Amino acid sequence: MIYSSVVLVFGFGIFILSSFGGTEALGYLIAFTLLVALLCNLFILPSLLLTMDYLITTRKFEEPLIEIFDEEIDIELDDLEIENLDTRGSA
Repeated sequence: MIYSSVVLVFGFGIFILSSFGGTEALGYLIAFTLLVALLCNLFILPSLLLTMDYLITTRKFEEPLIEIFDEEIDIELDDLEIENLDTRGSA
């Protein structure tokens, strides 16, 4: 991730040496954007992930959001049941 971002910054930085104004502006814009994205991935993203992990793990859940089956237990296809949910409402 770091190497590819640095290579892209220098790759688009070559456009800065162009004599055409549009290409030069494009080089500045893309190189700066990639540099900011790299710095955000290195510093801001880990702190956001740690903050979100702290917020999620400290909450008390009343019931699980999804039913997770144990992968080590073999379930026969005949034993599986499909729940019939009535989404039309009762009239």
